[in-house]
Amino acid sequence: MADYDLVVIGAGATGLSAARSARTAGRRVALVEAARPGGDCTHFGCVPSKALLETARRVHAARTGGAYGFRSTVDVDFPKVMDRVHAVIADIERDESPELLASEGIDLLADWGVVTGPASLDVGGRRVSFDKLVVASGSSAFVPPVEGLDAVPYLDNKSVFALRELPEHLIVLGGGPIGIELAQAFRRLGSQVTVVEGAPTLLGREEPEAQAAVSAALEREGVTVRVGTKAVRVEPGPVVHLDDGSSVSGSHLLVAVGRTPATDGLGLETAGVTLDKGRVVTDEHLRAADTVWAAGDCTSKLQFTHVGDEQGRMAARNAFAGALPWKRGTWDERVVPWVTFTEPEVAHVGLTEAQAYEQHGAKAVVSTAWDRHGDRGRTAGETDGFVKLIAVPGPVGGLVTGKLVGMTAVGPMAGELIAEGALSMRTGSLVGRLAQTIHAYPTWSLTTRYAAAQFFDRGREPARPARGAA
Repeated sequence: MADYDLVVIGAGATGLSAARSARTAGRRVALVEAARPGGDCTHFGCVPSKALLETARRVHAARTGGAYGFRSTVDVDFPKVMDRVHAVIADIERDESPELLASEGIDLLADWGVVTGPASLDVGGRRVSFDKLVVASGSSAFVPPVEGLDAVPYLDNKSVFALRELPEHLIVLGGGPIGIELAQAFRRLGSQVTVVEGAPTLLGREEPEAQAAVSAALEREGVTVRVGTKAVRVEPGPVVHLDDGSSVSGSHLLVAVGRTPATDGLGLETAGVTLDKGRVVTDEHLRAADTVWAAGDCTSKLQFTHVGDEQGRMAARNAFAGALPWKRGTWDERVVPWVTFTEPEVAHVGLTEAQAYEQHGAKAVVSTAWDRHGDRGRTAGETDGFVKLIAVPGPVGGLVTGKLVGMTAVGPMAGELIAEGALSMRTGSLVGRLAQTIHAYPTWSLTTRYAAAQFFDRGREPARPARGAA
């Protein structure tokens, strides 16, 4: 008999989800993790970044109270800010401690694991056998091939949270979610910040209206945004030379240009696993080989904690489902929401307008309701946000039987609003149900109802046919 029914490589959010799901089902489970359980999300990602962002939000709110009738002076004690960040990490990691895992009946094998075949792996010199394997090894920060970068000290998503001194001038390479969240946070805490992004816009996969709202907010707060320019060389200082002939000098450099799957050295090929540029290739059931399933950042193009958590459970269930189709879950990324936690927040699920036009042409219909027309936005003094819904008419009855295929929300509570769109898409409910549902007044979520009502000619801005990318 194998040592374990299931071995999971990686004890981040994905691996923990897989292990706990299998253990709840009565399986003998081991987690292989050389570092602390919790992974990047707890120690170097979601948790510390959101803790830092919360402090920065409160600092900014206090400093900008003039429009609300009060004035205040704020002195930022950066070491204490970082102390709080690490206190939050310590609090949350208790939910993932080795002691707690042991009490749940999960063995933590605290070492590096290398797969040696379809039913075994080596963990620190010990041979461990298994019936099934879930690979949840996560990802690591991608380092771009910029000349001179390897010779210059730079920050990434790990080392940035070890800072004890506020950067005087932070240069951020990367205008995606990680880069601009940290750019806004450090600017609000007092750093001068310059963002360098090679693409024409920030947040390249978001709707143009969302890109514009965030760019305007950053520039209003004093962040220098350089889009459409690429870093070609880095010198000590640091000094970043750009492809337009200009350069940016700062005190610190943060590299935040994306993530790459962490699969090197795991020996996955010995178990029949196929890798595509480091990413584990799976089928729609997350199966990678006869005895191997994969979940989270090591296989998914949507690298989010909630994706890993959901995929981890699915992979563990599917590993023991056999050939019975009704027992196997099928992964569907079309209904996965995500949030960028800038201020304003940007949240999205499903198709963008351009994607909807590509798939459905002008049959796709777009409705946008703006917070500047809603009472909640006006009472809060936050009027730059909006809700954008994209629907496709049904085969009969037009939009009366139409369904939602995409939603973007921008604003103070966008990350909460997006759940309503995700639920609508996940259940396949009619878009008219959003218009019919009574929403409390005055709430941010009323904007969602207003947008849905406009599909039926009830509202300030009538819905329109979708348009392709400009």
